[in-house]
Amino acid sequence: MLTSKHKAHLIIITAFILGVAVGASGQYLLFRQSPPRTASTAAEAADELTRILKLDQSQRSQVVDILGECQKQNQDLKEQTRPQYAAIREKGRGRIRAILSPEQLETYNQWVKDLDAKREKKTSEEGKQANK
Repeated sequence: MLTSKHKAHLIIITAFILGVAVGASGQYLLFRQSPPRTASTAAEAADELTRILKLDQSQRSQVVDILGECQKQNQDLKEQTRPQYAAIREKGRGRIRAILSPEQLETYNQWVKDLDAKREKKTSEEGKQANK
């Protein structure tokens, strides 16, 4: 039979082992969910594919053209659907505003303004990347 002292040691060791396991699992999940770094331009992607697939210059040139066209089509699609996303976002914001107190509304409106500024900055950066 275990003494109280041995039980205490066993509990401490078990807690430590569980803590390490939970921490390691959390780190694994956190880093596993991070999106992999992707090439931001057609040329960067073509460089990577050239290295991996050992493309010749003709193939690389064709890949750059294909990827460039795809990026342009993706950007055009984003531009077409942006108003629909904005309408959904504004409808949701209106519903949230309707349930807030005047003090909360002031804070919420500032938060939305900051969020929109970040979104605009990201959108302009994506546009610059697509034009490279």
